[in-house]
Amino acid sequence: MKIKFLLITFFALFISFSINAQEKKSPKEVRELLKSDSRPVSLTLNNGEEIVIAKQSMQPIDVSASKQAEHRKSFDCPDIFAKPEVEKEPAPEVVQPTIDPKPEIKQPTKAPFFLPDPVFFRINKSVIDASEWAKIELAVNYLREHPTATVVATGYADKKTGNQTINLRLSKERSNAVAKAMEEKYGIEAHRITVNWKGDGLQPFQLDNDKNRAVLFLINP
Repeated sequence: MKIKFLLITFFALFISFSINAQEKKSPKEVRELLKSDSRPVSLTLNNGEEIVIAKQSMQPIDVSASKQAEHRKSFDCPDIFAKPEVEKEPAPEVVQPTIDPKPEIKQPTKAPFFLPDPVFFRINKSVIDASEWAKIELAVNYLREHPTATVVATGYADKKTGNQTINLRLSKERSNAVAKAMEEKYGIEAHRITVNWKGDGLQPFQLDNDKNRAVLFLINP
């Protein structure tokens, strides 16, 4: 009976000594243990305080690819560990300016017209009377005010006097006399004056025969 008690006591002391030897590891052994195993380690210090050391893995953990991250995204939870997505700014739209064509300004065209005051002549004459110069000056003033305008001086003769040959000559002399006066006395350029004659073949004044001995001014504005 005493031998059995001694054996039990011996085995109890042996087991207690083994446990204490394992728990009281040297610092070198602790470091080797930490290097070889990545699991948390429970240690008992010499003063009897028990501590737990959690080792940090040397490999980086991609939290964004973890199941927890996928779980958060499935419930529309913000993933604070995921890399923020950088939105690309849209390229600026280049708008080509449109240039309106320059509008073409068309000058209104005016129809030719006769001046209201013809130059009258006496029977069988092509000399300009003093009373008729004012009518020539009216035509000259219009040409001066309108530098691009031209004039046609057309001579006529009355049908009741003379014959066709004489009247044609008289109408020509009358129109030339008026054109010469406009050019030499008033300085109107020759290229702006056209001379024409009709004799008695055309009577501009049907109701007054004497008025057909005249020169009429046709203005081309």
